Amino acid sequence: MKKFLNIAALMCCALLFFCGCGKQTDYTEYISEKRTDIYLYSDDGIEIRIHVSEKETPYCADGIKGEMGNLTEIYVTLPENRDEVNVKAGNIEGEMNFRAVENCYYLSAANGGVTGESADVTITFGEESKTYSAMNVKYDGVISCEDALKCVTERDLNLFEGLTESGVFCGEIYVRLIYDDGCYYYVGVCDRDKKITAYLVDGVKGKIIATKEMNG
Repeated sequence: MKKFLNIAALMCCALLFFCGCGKQTDYTEYISEKRTDIYLYSDDGIEIRIHVSEKETPYCADGIKGEMGNLTEIYVTLPENRDEVNVKAGNIEGEMNFRAVENCYYLSAANGGVTGESADVTITFGEESKTYSAMNVKYDGVISCEDALKCVTERDLNLFEGLTESGVFCGEIYVRLIYDDGCYYYVGVCDRDKKITAYLVDGVKGKIIATKEMNG
């Protein structure tokens, strides 16, 4: 009986050991910025761009994931600058700030409610007010932010394992949908020394197009 109990105890220990070894780190839990959608409109000198994201607040590239929140950002470029520009899209409504460096107007808010294949955006300046339909750039076959990250972890597993201690990832990850005549993903891995390893990923094939290292 004693021998049987010893064998059973050894089997339990072995099972726990192998279960522990088999546990893998879920790197999606360390995403501190996730841009999931982009909406665009461009015609008659007017350009509208909307970014829909989840992002840590306050935002800081320090290799530590903070508390996440929803964020919708609206950028508007007009043929000529106006003293006051107001915008309404989804649940977002308000006066936009002018960004001189980018030569555009900007407004951001949490929980903007911009979803689906298109978004109605009403621009008002002076006595003029007009509504435009900004289209979601994502098309059939575009992978998710999580899948884009998976493509990177599979390609450069040594980087992720080198930043992982006892199952804990010592860094934060940025995954941003970008659009340039097609969908791509920027995947950035920031360690505790604020060093960022960045990847450009094809949005459909999941193929890594370019890699770059930089300081945050």
